[in-house]
Amino acid sequence: MKEIQAKEIQASHHQARNTHLRRRRISASCGIIVASLCFTVFAMFGVSSGVVTSVAPKLSKGEAERLIRRFAGGDFGGDNVEIVGEVSTLGSSATVEAQVKTAFRFAREADAWRVAEVRTGENRWEDVALITAALNNEKRLRARAELELIRAALESYRRERGFYVVASDGVVLIDALAPRFLARVIRVDPWHQPYRYQGTTNAFALSSDGADGTPNTPDDILVRRDKQESGARSQEPE
Repeated sequence: MKEIQAKEIQASHHQARNTHLRRRRISASCGIIVASLCFTVFAMFGVSSGVVTSVAPKLSKGEAERLIRRFAGGDFGGDNVEIVGEVSTLGSSATVEAQVKTAFRFAREADAWRVAEVRTGENRWEDVALITAALNNEKRLRARAELELIRAALESYRRERGFYVVASDGVVLIDALAPRFLARVIRVDPWHQPYRYQGTTNAFALSSDGADGTPNTPDDILVRRDKQESGARSQEPE
């Protein structure tokens, strides 16, 4: 019996080694790899812009699955989307956990691999770089709109108090403005980084670090008012 078990273990190790070598040969010989993956997503449905919406008064599992299959112009087959658990509804929004099966193409550049394309339907592939660029553009627009809301709240604060919020921290700023001057608490930008603030009694600078998450770089989004100016001005990356 021990001799049989030893042979089985040896055969198993030999098979695993051959599989590993085949995978290495494939990786070494191809400039593009296609990987089929099943991943879990949390889909949020609501009435705000940029979010998938449903006209039904209550979101059903079937409707959520249909919307996810058509998300971003895609055409994921019915077998590729599975709703996990129940639909969680809160007011005019709902959250759905789903498993989505798709495929990614990887391209090798120099000595590194990167995700090049994602499959969004049968024989339909989308360039990940274009998706990322479009997403960052929408995030820039949202960051600009949120900074303008905070700027307007700061001006209202100054009209009532006679000066701007004196602080060097965005948390202190929002705590001073909300809820009297700013109805919605806004602490982080669309890239999930805190908004920056530098303020004196007669000047201020509001900013987002942008997509790269690094301050003082060309993609920063800035709204400021210098003490010699009569109004706030904005600065946007070109």
